[in-house]
Amino acid sequence: MFVIAQIFGIFSTVAAILCVQARSAGGVLLGQILANGFSGLSYGLLGSLSGAWVCILASVHSVLISCVRKFDAARSKKWILGISVVFAIAYVAGSAVAYTRWPDAISCICALLFVLTIAQEDASQMRNVMLVSMCLWVFFDISVGAYTNIIAHASTIVSIITAKMRLDKQ
Repeated sequence: MFVIAQIFGIFSTVAAILCVQARSAGGVLLGQILANGFSGLSYGLLGSLSGAWVCILASVHSVLISCVRKFDAARSKKWILGISVVFAIAYVAGSAVAYTRWPDAISCICALLFVLTIAQEDASQMRNVMLVSMCLWVFFDISVGAYTNIIAHASTIVSIITAKMRLDKQ
């Protein structure tokens, strides 16, 4: 299982690096769906239920936000706020149930930062919040032995900084 978990971490790395280079919020969201799905599988196989919960739920959250933005643009802000509140509660509740040791609190904080990330309508603002979250995920990855996820999140930090220099010049 350890090797399979690390392979999913590699897939997560590729998705995470590519998603932050997107010019649109929709492109960033699509990458987040994939990256979080692969990370969730990796954490689950490594026995980190809190990390798996947060990442799999984040994929579902991203899909819902993407659908709302696409199909109900006129009222999307209200829907996004409502969905985000529900998911914030779900992240905290699930993290509390899965809590076994101190790193589990980090995954919960990252989940709440994720709520802020995907609530943004601007890709530049999404990258700003993601940068903080990725730094925290590196600490979580170290504590649970998710070695390829460490590479994924560290690479994403570099990719975010690159994207900020390349795309966010204003």
